[in-house]
Amino acid sequence: MFESLIKRQKIQKTLQKNIWAKTSELEELQLQKFRVILNHAYQNVPYYHRLFRSAGLKPEDIKSYKDISKIPITTRKDLRDPKNDVIANNIKLKNCIKCKTSGSTGVPLELTCTVEDGLYAWASYERVRRVNGYNPSHDKFLILKSAKQKSNNEKSTVKYIKKLHGKLSNQNTSLIYLTEPINNQIELLKTINPDVIWGYPSAIKVLAKEVKERSIEKISPRLVFTASEVLTEECRNYITSVFNSEIYDVYGAWETGCMAWECSKHSGYHINMDTVLLEFIDESGESVCEGERGKVIATNLNAFGMPRIRYEVGDIAIPLKEECSCGMGGYLMKSVEGREDDFIKLPNNQIVSPRIVTVTIKNVPGVSEFQAIQEKKDTILVNIVKEQDFDESTIHKELARALHKVLGNEMNIESQIVDDIIGDKSGKLRAVVSRI
Repeated sequence: MFESLIKRQKIQKTLQKNIWAKTSELEELQLQKFRVILNHAYQNVPYYHRLFRSAGLKPEDIKSYKDISKIPITTRKDLRDPKNDVIANNIKLKNCIKCKTSGSTGVPLELTCTVEDGLYAWASYERVRRVNGYNPSHDKFLILKSAKQKSNNEKSTVKYIKKLHGKLSNQNTSLIYLTEPINNQIELLKTINPDVIWGYPSAIKVLAKEVKERSIEKISPRLVFTASEVLTEECRNYITSVFNSEIYDVYGAWETGCMAWECSKHSGYHINMDTVLLEFIDESGESVCEGERGKVIATNLNAFGMPRIRYEVGDIAIPLKEECSCGMGGYLMKSVEGREDDFIKLPNNQIVSPRIVTVTIKNVPGVSEFQAIQEKKDTILVNIVKEQDFDESTIHKELARALHKVLGNEMNIESQIVDDIIGDKSGKLRAVVSRI
């Protein structure tokens, strides 16, 4: 445990220092770490050794950013295939922890992490919290967790947390499980009265709504961190109006750790160039231009137990080749548009961002909550929780009119009134889902 404490402090100190490095220094560090993980994977991971050889590559062939695209992309399916031998053969498995991704895509991925891998992942998030004002020594920190389960995955996750943190974790940290009845969640919220909240934006909004409707006073967290879902402006504004809190959106994944995050300027997302290498590509595999949407391809620069090199995350985001006015180094990402399978595919083969669909539906009078699901290329079903005192037929009519404006008249719009919008198995709520 003492050794883990020393490692954690060293990693945390290094990452905090890197925040103020110049962008040129971060680029140099990023390439250096990229070469290290390439060499490690080539020498110790059978899957990557075969992948490089099939592409006619060796690690020394990757000399600059331009060369990175020569490396074939790795998918979730590749890492899940037991034939691929994706775990490094020079690590001690007995000292590793296996944990699974949330499974929000329907296909969870089991990861093998060394303790140091996990410490880097944890530190990448902890840095975001601290630079934005979180004080682990004093703040009451509340995490909204998807579910309390008795599965092997949950046991592994608990063991993972204990092994990484143990007594290192903040004693003021509390959990609220989203599967608990809402009355229980509210009672816990009142008891904890947190200074800082971390969770899905949809889950935090539910709590904020209950606090407002029940006229509960003195619940005013200083900081709110949202993660794991696309944060809409409507959701941000609602949470802010109820809690009067500063909201910081964070972009990350189990496979990568924290990739990008907002600072107090809210002018984009700071990319963690010292822990991850992000690429944004189009359908042909070419890098997109600044300000264009692209698939997110990520390399975790600290995952040595089970490397993820040029890993297709499954998200669509917009890169910027800009630095933030806050003074911290590194490039910004403009926004995360959503998962690749959240984009609506039109009959004419064009795609529409889920953000456009979300804003359009939210502006229909009488719509309180919703979820749009595309099952066919020419049909969308919208589940609606309606506000009181609104006529159902009027909502259906206005919804179809609004969506036809952005999706075209060839798209069939079906809608139904429901009592609740249910999240997926991981607890995440996706406002727009395309199953095409």
